[in-house]
Amino acid sequence: MSGRRVIALVAAREIRERLRSRVFLISTLVLLLLVGGSTALNGALSRKQTYRVAVTSPAPPGLAAALQRAAKPFDDASVRLRVVASPAAGRQALEAKQIDALLLLADNRLLFRSDVDPKAAAVADTAVRAVRHHLPPSPELTPATLHPPKAKTTDAATVAAYFSSFLLLMGLAVYGQWVVTGVVEEKNNRVVELILSAVRPRHLLAGKVIGIGLLGLAQLALIAGLAAVLLVAGAFNAPAGLGSSVALVIPWFALGFALYAVAYATAGALASGQQNAETAGQPVTYTILAAYFAGYLALATSTDGLLANIFTVFPLTAPLVLPARSALVGVPLWQHVLAVVLVLATIYALVRLAGRVYGQGLLHTGPRLGPRTAWRLTRQL
Repeated sequence: MSGRRVIALVAAREIRERLRSRVFLISTLVLLLLVGGSTALNGALSRKQTYRVAVTSPAPPGLAAALQRAAKPFDDASVRLRVVASPAAGRQALEAKQIDALLLLADNRLLFRSDVDPKAAAVADTAVRAVRHHLPPSPELTPATLHPPKAKTTDAATVAAYFSSFLLLMGLAVYGQWVVTGVVEEKNNRVVELILSAVRPRHLLAGKVIGIGLLGLAQLALIAGLAAVLLVAGAFNAPAGLGSSVALVIPWFALGFALYAVAYATAGALASGQQNAETAGQPVTYTILAAYFAGYLALATSTDGLLANIFTVFPLTAPLVLPARSALVGVPLWQHVLAVVLVLATIYALVRLAGRVYGQGLLHTGPRLGPRTAWRLTRQL
């Protein structure tokens, strides 16, 4: 039987076993409830936005009511109107962050501090047109700023960066533990002895990683599908461009899981019994956490710094750093290609090298088998 056929059979077996597991069903239900519950909580706790707008004296009659009506369509927002004595007084209040925008009707301008708020500009323009209905058509309000706009990361980029990194971190840790548990269970009931008499250890290892990885992707896709339905239904708001920014999570989850699951499987094979299943994968989990926090600190320090560029392509950190950095500032195509090549090469090397340790560890009984001892035994075969 060919290696591909063996891997496919092992993967299918893993999927069937996990689908019958109450742990998988309960975890899926809990995650779906968390998504739905967090959406409901967000809706209950969300506050409607209030725009603080000032206008120079004298204010046109009915302007305050017109502003309130114009703000209604924007998530039932509200406007607080303040009248200032002069443009200078209004600019001073804007500098002191006492107001969000200043209406200069004589110049048909709407002044912001450093960044134009499109919603506030639309509300003000609609309201001013309403109170000027009895006058000849006037030009639209021209948004302007006291200071040059600040170069900053968009909300969509920030949300996508944090969401994708955290999702990958949790996914790698949770599904990696599934791999450890599955390996230890097989080892304890000695089913693996029959399996290894017919297949190579590295094929068994690859099939197990692929099977659990596909199931993990399916679970994440189900949760993402629910979130997408809630988003379309208007249950919560998401920044524009979030979908395209988060799209990199899927392939990098697959690559990251393949990379770390090999190590998880080997750790499970070296465990001495079921009671060690939870602690067997801790070194791998700590490595993932170290990679996550190292990447986070590198991006927080400088998204284009030396460390950020290194962690973008370094195999152990690339699955966590590249999607986040791509969402924040973008990543050059050559770094995407280099990161994928290095991670794939590392996965291949790990499967080849860990396959022998994995096979020896599965057949070992008694005290926990150390990695060095397992490797030394494989060299004697």
